[in-house]
Amino acid sequence: MTQAIVPGAGLDWNATADDYARFRPTYPASYFDILRTIGIGRPGQRILDLGAGTGALALPFARASAQVVALDASAGQLEKLRLNAGREGVDVRTVHARAEETGLPSGEFDAVTASMCWDYFDPSAIRREVLRLLNPGGLLLVSSLLWAPEDPIAKETDALMLRYTPDAGRSRRDRLFVPIPAWCEPPFKLRGYLAWREALPFTAESWRGRIRASKWIGAALPPDRVEAFDHDHAELIAGLVPAGPGTFGIQHDIVLRMARLEA
Repeated sequence: MTQAIVPGAGLDWNATADDYARFRPTYPASYFDILRTIGIGRPGQRILDLGAGTGALALPFARASAQVVALDASAGQLEKLRLNAGREGVDVRTVHARAEETGLPSGEFDAVTASMCWDYFDPSAIRREVLRLLNPGGLLLVSSLLWAPEDPIAKETDALMLRYTPDAGRSRRDRLFVPIPAWCEPPFKLRGYLAWREALPFTAESWRGRIRASKWIGAALPPDRVEAFDHDHAELIAGLVPAGPGTFGIQHDIVLRMARLEA
């Protein structure tokens, strides 16, 4: 049995909130080091994180003493973010709303960030909303973090995913390396574009959880199909990595694009 998926539609992110919060990795330290160098994530900076999920960007920004507003259309994801923020003792304001209609004050933010979600938004509407929300000279950051299809374990996982959701392979990488995105047209000006590959650590349990948390599995399939996939995935991993709780690396492609709203 297969299920066709329209990216950005028919996905239930509430259903995958538990796995998302536990297993979806944030970006490595190198990413946040670069962001601070180019001016995002500094103490006191007012940051709006769109499509914040369970806090992959919002929580690290809050740890760095930025003033963070995390916005998402999934109430379940935001609840996990609040729980994680409370456990860590950091301050993140959460807003349950669509990114194209935030309801937030105009000119409120020094930076707007979006990780792994920009393609879900209406292109014209989100650009207008970000223009309204940023103050002059404000920064817009659009990032992605995807496992590299050439990685041996990821390659076998991708093949299994295609058995359950054939659309999972469609256009996943075509959007990664676009040098000048359309949203950088004036009054935005592209200020930075970086892409690199880095291994992130996983255990067998966390890699299974990370894949369950993906839109192609946990957010798209009914519970019985998620369970069937996870069973097959567990058997696959057992044949690829040594038994036990040890970690292994999965290569990931990291891309960030930053634009400045010209004053």
